Amino acid sequence: GLRYRMRPTPQEYKEGKEVDGLMFQLGPLKLKLGEIFGGTGNNAELREIKKKIVAEGMSDPKKLEENEYWLSRYGHKRWEAPYVDQSTGLNKQLFRGLSAWSGCDPLKEERGVTWFEADYGKPWIKKYVGTKLPGFVTEDQLKKEYNSGKLL
Repeated sequence: GLRYRMRPTPQEYKEGKEVDGLMFQLGPLKLKLGEIFGGTGNNAELREIKKKIVAEGMSDPKKLEENEYWLSRYGHKRWEAPYVDQSTGLNKQLFRGLSAWSGCDPLKEERGVTWFEADYGKPWIKKYVGTKLPGFVTEDQLKKEYNSGKLL
């Protein structure tokens, strides 16, 4: 199920499920250094919930109705789709590479090798299409960014 704490359960350690690199053993001592520096509450169930939230978008009829009113009266919507963070908990390294930190990997050295983006989309980018300078974020760029995070 969902994790209440930021670390894997003893059952997940026994099964070896998403615990690579979390435990360090030096002789008879076992230290969970990976939990200290790279602990995350994400697991398969939480990732499925994030995908569902992004796919569903905003579905509350009251908020949709209020958005229509605000759009006609003020020229913008009041409510947006809920934010879903992009963390997956699948990182197997202690530190992320420079490309993952900067988001720029022109040589394609890390993306898809050591750095994987979440595959549930980036819903908050939609609102920036065409709002800044002409051609700031085009539809093609938006599709490219959406598809860059999808797993094949």
